[in-house]
Amino acid sequence: MDNAQREIRNEIEATRAGMVEKIATLEDRVDDTIHEVKRSLDPNYQAEQHPWLAMGLAVAAGYLLSGLILGRPAPKAELVLPRDWDKRISGNSQKAGAIQSLMGMLSGVVTATAVSIAREYASGFLTKRKDNRQNNAHAGEPTTAR
Repeated sequence: MDNAQREIRNEIEATRAGMVEKIATLEDRVDDTIHEVKRSLDPNYQAEQHPWLAMGLAVAAGYLLSGLILGRPAPKAELVLPRDWDKRISGNSQKAGAIQSLMGMLSGVVTATAVSIAREYASGFLTKRKDNRQNNAHAGEPTTAR
């Protein structure tokens, strides 16, 4: 009987060792999963990984919040023209149409230029910020989230 008890104890010890190893592996997986979930919910990490998406979301949120805070604009007045308005218009209407077209094109160029400048500024700012964080990390200094 002594031999049978040893075999049973050896099996119990082997089972315990196997369970300890499996539990340790499971704990590691759970810790890794928790770390990944925390990192995926960290807005600073996400902004570093996807800066243009973060900027777009910030602009959209600002637009929506400005609508909530400032309210909707007042309705515009309706344009009522006299019945003989087409007789009153002279040849200057073609010039006015051309001027409006040019103003529309100029407005588009100004808007595109402003967007391009803002994009370059944001790109430079984010690159500089990322470089500073990397330099601080290499120097052993703690990085601070702002």
